[in-house]
Amino acid sequence: MDNSPILVVEDDDLVRSFLCRALAGIYADVDACATGKDALRAVDARRFGAILLDGLLPDTHGIELAKQLIVHPKATRSGICFVSGSLRHPLVMRDGVSALPKPLRLRELLEAVGLLISWSKDTASAPAARLAALNVLSAGLLVT
Repeated sequence: MDNSPILVVEDDDLVRSFLCRALAGIYADVDACATGKDALRAVDARRFGAILLDGLLPDTHGIELAKQLIVHPKATRSGICFVSGSLRHPLVMRDGVSALPKPLRLRELLEAVGLLISWSKDTASAPAARLAALNVLSAGLLVT
């Protein structure tokens, strides 16, 4: 079992519950919230190895939240994975940023989170490189 904390940011109760249950068996420390504001509060309080983000939250777009997280002092080394219904296929991690399509496949979820945790422990990417990776990813999420 890995001890790296994970944050799930998802406004859909069922999806959030699924993600937390699926991850809790391998990563014992899983926090969850439903809004961008609550996500920023959680990150203010502690560091996370991985953050899973819904693409569209009630108070912000996931891309905008990710931009804030990438430059947040406690989240610069947090891997970020979008979970979005606008994707058909997973987007490979680049500089600690990746994406998974809904509906989720458990194997893909666990693999993606494992890669993000490894990245957060072993690799350092400059915020500029992470923001560039986020820009590439946002094109795949059909963000305007």
